[in-house]
Amino acid sequence: MILPRLLTPVLSLLLLVLPVQAAQEFLLPAQASSQRQLVIYSATDYRHLEPLLLQFQQAHPQLSIRLVDLNTRELHDRFLTEGPDSPADLLISSAMDLQLKLVNDGHARPYRSSRTLALPSQVHWRHELFAFTFEPVLTVFNRTLLGPHSVPRSRQELLTLLRRDPARFAGRITTYDITTSGVGYLLASQDSQQGLMYGRLLEAFGSLAVRLDDTSNGMLDSLAQGRMAIGYNLLGSYVSSALARYPQLEALAPEDYTLMLMRLALIPNSAPHPTAAGDLLDFMLSARGQALLAQSGLHPLLEPDSGDVRLAVQAQGPITLIPLSPALLPLQDRLASKHFIETWSHSIMAPPERAAPP
Repeated sequence: MILPRLLTPVLSLLLLVLPVQAAQEFLLPAQASSQRQLVIYSATDYRHLEPLLLQFQQAHPQLSIRLVDLNTRELHDRFLTEGPDSPADLLISSAMDLQLKLVNDGHARPYRSSRTLALPSQVHWRHELFAFTFEPVLTVFNRTLLGPHSVPRSRQELLTLLRRDPARFAGRITTYDITTSGVGYLLASQDSQQGLMYGRLLEAFGSLAVRLDDTSNGMLDSLAQGRMAIGYNLLGSYVSSALARYPQLEALAPEDYTLMLMRLALIPNSAPHPTAAGDLLDFMLSARGQALLAQSGLHPLLEPDSGDVRLAVQAQGPITLIPLSPALLPLQDRLASKHFIETWSHSIMAPPERAAPP
């Protein structure tokens, strides 16, 4: 299934400077005098959350909001490094396995409200970890750089294309660096469970000097500027925004399977303002909050027009919904993770340092 220019609705200043981490900070001052500040560590682009946060603030004018934008691995590592002194009231990340590990290791505070208690069991974990959006995982092509070739509709067709015209795609394929991106690691681990095709693709990527990146937006910039021809495993909300700006880009939800992850939020045990964090979580899961997230380019978790609580995406057909379950935890074991990364690196033949794009 080749997606249209705009994805369909179904798919569609630092707080603390650490030596190896960089963050961008956004501050929404309180509309009334107050000493309370809600701190959010987020691996979701601020532009997708700003409308929701502004609306939430209208109902809580005494609350200022500080959002720290990190990638998924940075968010996880920074929170653990800060320990009980972390100022974070809410952690938002699409690295489902890392978020679940934080819960499993005792870092999350249970939260129950009439809204969260109504959620289907598959979109929360022990009332400590809550999904609030879905995220399709797509392959993106610079149509101009494909030349005479049609867009491949499956991983097998993609592999055939790379083998047929390797000179065209050498140095022009990009995907996540799983050593630095938490969501990249999650997607690679899920791909590896779908059969042998992913391993063959990795070897093909490696033989063609694949370029590794930490973020979907970084890969999309390279695709739009013509440095890359193929981007593998990009997050759909960011793809949707790029397709609207760059007509040379085309997105594919592979016919063999399309991974779908969930963006998850948790309230840390150490949260200075857990009540305000719970209020924000409730708003994110409300009909109004879900509509605002959808309008900003994210895919809502719940059907906004449904009279009851109904998931907006069902795990059927070619959609493979990554389950929020303990099955995500084994590859977060230190030794298992080390082995998986070593195997991945060997397959992809990744150089010690990223080479500059051509």
